Amino acid sequence: MLGTKLWLAQRGLTSDSPQKRLEAVQRIRALRDPAAIEVLTEALQDQEPAVRAEVVSALGDIEHRGVLKPLVAALRDHSDTVQELAIQALKKVGDSSVVDPLVGVLLRGTPGVQYHAAQALRGLGWAPRTMGEQIPFYVASGDFKRVTMFGSAAISALTAVLRGGSYERRVAAANALSELGEVAVLKPLIGALKDAEALVRSAAANGLARLGDGQAVAPLIATLKDRDRNVRTATVSALGQLGDKSAVTALLPLVNDREWEVRAVLAEALGRLGDKSSLPVVLGLLHDRDQEVRQNAVDAIGRVGDENAIEGLVLAMVDEHMGVRQAAARSLNLLDPYWERSARAQALVPQLQEAMRHHDSAVQFAAAGLLRRITGKSAMELQASGNTTTFTRSGDKAFDLLQNLLRDPDDEVRLAAVEAIVRMRSPASVPALQGVLSDKNRWVKQAADDGLMAITSGR
Repeated sequence: MLGTKLWLAQRGLTSDSPQKRLEAVQRIRALRDPAAIEVLTEALQDQEPAVRAEVVSALGDIEHRGVLKPLVAALRDHSDTVQELAIQALKKVGDSSVVDPLVGVLLRGTPGVQYHAAQALRGLGWAPRTMGEQIPFYVASGDFKRVTMFGSAAISALTAVLRGGSYERRVAAANALSELGEVAVLKPLIGALKDAEALVRSAAANGLARLGDGQAVAPLIATLKDRDRNVRTATVSALGQLGDKSAVTALLPLVNDREWEVRAVLAEALGRLGDKSSLPVVLGLLHDRDQEVRQNAVDAIGRVGDENAIEGLVLAMVDEHMGVRQAAARSLNLLDPYWERSARAQALVPQLQEAMRHHDSAVQFAAAGLLRRITGKSAMELQASGNTTTFTRSGDKAFDLLQNLLRDPDDEVRLAAVEAIVRMRSPASVPALQGVLSDKNRWVKQAADDGLMAITSGR
């Protein structure tokens, strides 16, 4: 009965239609008959890769040593899919006689085929002995860290993966190539900047940064217009790390990039490059809507700035975000340790007084500290000397009454007013309490100081 079914099925193998030949192989495969081995071996000559692939699968389903020879022959097929299926079938058979042919595929195959060959060889208990076997085996197995131990000898194998492996393996190959630190990896990494997969392009840009070769600058500049934000971010960062100031002109337009990550790394890169011509752009980033962009811009000004940046940095010290304020303090001290004595800082007193009205008590506290540092006077003293008042009507009658009591001649009244204002935690509490820090009574001053610490720390 099986012979009749095989005879009927094999008639379809001579059809002019590839679909009918494929269906004929599928019917033969369902029989799992060793008698079909000869017929299937002949079908391995079919012109259609899909038909040959099904033939290999059919041979793999037959539990007979007779399938070994045609399956080994299929390892030389020009279709990667056919080769991979042949490897899987040979692995399933589990005969040690196929080790040498599989090693041959490991040494000469494409990355995908090599991967399957390595898995099959491992399953058969084989281990590489020579460097010529170890490199392709570890590459195919995905052990790229071990591959880098072979140095320049691994470049060819890694480059092949970078050009033809899966995107995950291409990313790993780009990383491994950059770790080798060889001039010979420059060309494949530059080529990978045009890879179809964004993750590979990003890995290539990062790799070129680690390599540190100035020849990568021009290709990286060409990548600044990449459609993917992560690629643009990696590229901007790479140009900053390479330190070639010729990239500055190409970087500046990215100040208008729609993605904050790109703008943030742009500020960092311009700071690294240290070109004075970029200062206006970096100063503009102090007004960016994203905190990290502003913080990176402040740090960058510490590297590329001059006295013209003092105003921007002083105002950054009353930014809503603590990280920006702290970075501004660092950068100011780098530019001029005595910045508070400059006319530029003195001219900012009205704006700092305005910051005393900010809804965030931490900003108010920072503004009050800056005013004292610049003018040498407390908020109360500035008010008394005719500067813009920092005691304003809050709209809260109880608070306004307490604020007036801070000027009462009686020490106990002023102390009670301070304690009440601290408990209220009003947005106007900070400037009101700052004015009391110069009170003649030590207990009033202590209560105001403790209250300010409690409010600004959120206790």
